[in-house]
Amino acid sequence: MEGAIFDKKKTIGLRKKHIGPSCKVFFSLDPIKIVRAKGQYMYDDTGKRYLDCINNVAHVGHSHPMVVAAGAKQMELLNTNSRFLHDNLVQYAQRLQATLPEKLSVCYFVNSGSEANDLALRLAWQYTGHKDIITLENAYHGHVSSLINISPYKFHQLANAEQSKYVHVALSPDIYRGIYRQGHPDPATAYADDVKHLIQKAHEKGHKV
Repeated sequence: MEGAIFDKKKTIGLRKKHIGPSCKVFFSLDPIKIVRAKGQYMYDDTGKRYLDCINNVAHVGHSHPMVVAAGAKQMELLNTNSRFLHDNLVQYAQRLQATLPEKLSVCYFVNSGSEANDLALRLAWQYTGHKDIITLENAYHGHVSSLINISPYKFHQLANAEQSKYVHVALSPDIYRGIYRQGHPDPATAYADDVKHLIQKAHEKGHKV
């Protein structure tokens, strides 16, 4: 088997034994065992090729030689956290800020989307002084507690979980899963009106979004 240490059946057995059940795999009845990737494609243990339309970590493609070389070069020199003074951190912030409006001049670097969303939530609460959040049905925000608490995943799929009065769920603006599908004369306005209605309802209850 190409690139595999165990056969698929053993990998499934070990995953069930050692990985928490809440960390689910895609296609649970017959999961795909991915062993390598290059460019826009991933390959399973039989060598079958899949177009990768789901991973959000390989923006320039898997195994990009420039990224691999840069990562190896840096790890040969230093791999440390951002609390030590280092030129790479400020150089990256400077280059990133140059692509943004002038007022967006401060960077917070985090390790994951969960951390980024948690930080954005705390910044919004601090700035507005309000707790209300509009989220989308079927939305996934991350696996830290603050994000699970505002996620429809919690109160739609988990037993005994109630939706907070500060969380307002908007319909998904999706032509495949949403209610305003292809053929609707003006789906964008329809979804915008749904969100406007949620804000009005929150204000009527004395909340501010």
